[in-house]
Amino acid sequence: MDGETGNKVKNVREASAADSTSEEDNCAVTGHGSEKEDVQAETVASDHDEEDSESVNNPTEEAAEPEENTSQGWDVKTHEVNSSDGDGPPSLHPETLERKKNTSPTQAEEEGSTTAPEDNEDSNSEDIQPKQEQREDRDVPRPSQRHRLLQMKLAEFFQKKAGDEPQLDREVPVSEQEYEKYVDLLAELKQQLAANSESAQRQAEELRFKSQQRLDKVENEWRALVALKQDVAVTVLSRRLGKQASQAKVEATLATEKLLQHELITLRRKHIKLQIKVRRLEAELREGDQRARDPLQLQFEQLQAERLEMKKHTKKQNEESSKMQKKISSSLELLSNIKEKLFWSQMEVQAKREQLAVVEATVARKRDLLTRTRQARNGLQRDNVRLKEHRGLLGNSVLLQDFEDTVDVSDQLEEQLEDLKCRRAEMVFSCGRWRK
Repeated sequence: MDGETGNKVKNVREASAADSTSEEDNCAVTGHGSEKEDVQAETVASDHDEEDSESVNNPTEEAAEPEENTSQGWDVKTHEVNSSDGDGPPSLHPETLERKKNTSPTQAEEEGSTTAPEDNEDSNSEDIQPKQEQREDRDVPRPSQRHRLLQMKLAEFFQKKAGDEPQLDREVPVSEQEYEKYVDLLAELKQQLAANSESAQRQAEELRFKSQQRLDKVENEWRALVALKQDVAVTVLSRRLGKQASQAKVEATLATEKLLQHELITLRRKHIKLQIKVRRLEAELREGDQRARDPLQLQFEQLQAERLEMKKHTKKQNEESSKMQKKISSSLELLSNIKEKLFWSQMEVQAKREQLAVVEATVARKRDLLTRTRQARNGLQRDNVRLKEHRGLLGNSVLLQDFEDTVDVSDQLEEQLEDLKCRRAEMVFSCGRWRK
């Protein structure tokens, strides 16, 4: 497969050398539609990089960005499709690859240097954008970067194979499936790039709208504050200077304050830009120092850093182990106290159980005595009932009282009867004497 691709590239180059004029016309005609899309993709992909470059006028960045743009354009142009050849399958344009490869970085630097002042003038007129978010978005690998890497790898692969095997002159057809696969991959990457660019534009619009809202809010509050200041100052100074003089003086002071405020804003912007530039230069210096150092020194420093981290980790582990030992000792003391309390509680329970056994024995003995006492009580109750049955009137006061009453009444009746008998006898005796 590698030999086939190398031969295909070589044959395409020979054919392009033979018919250079016709192919240039075809490239100019067929590549015109695709160049617009590629230019739009390039401009969208480099919007964030250009906004970051506008904040700081760094020569190294001006040189780096055009190189990136030229490489991007070169990568996109390597995969342009020759749609004018209707007979065969679409193929790559090696002339565009060679033209884009031959572009020198000095020309890119000149283009970047010409565009840099215009960008700086535009950046001075624009508001402060959220640079940190754009920097974070730039650090994340985008589909455009992946696109460029794949294209660069393809170009290097074709060049190596064409240079390694120049002796193969026979024409070997390139696999259409692989070509279609790469074309589909390019289309997918373009779609991803377009979607990411649209999302980035939407996000930029939203952030711009939010910043404008905040700016309007701040301006309204500032106007209210200035009006309040003016009213207070005029009311205070009008007592001594008069209304017109105080108003003129306050307006002059507010104008000077406004100028100073604008100067402060510009200085703050410059300060922020310089801070960003200083950080970027410091990062570049650190990277340069790290690259310039000896790899053994770097490895030694890495080992030292790892050793310090291990020391910190071991120290932390020792502190945790000491804390755990303290907790274990305190828990052991608590456990010994609990065991001692448990032993004494078990002894108390044993004593209570012995007391309970004694009490239960006493209760059993007294229960037997109680049963015997109840039996004796029952016998006595029966005897009492029997004696009550035989005793008659004893123990019954009502019956005894009634009996006494009846006895008294009977005694009285007997006495009356004796009296009556005596009187009868007397009457009989007297009557008998009379008869005689």
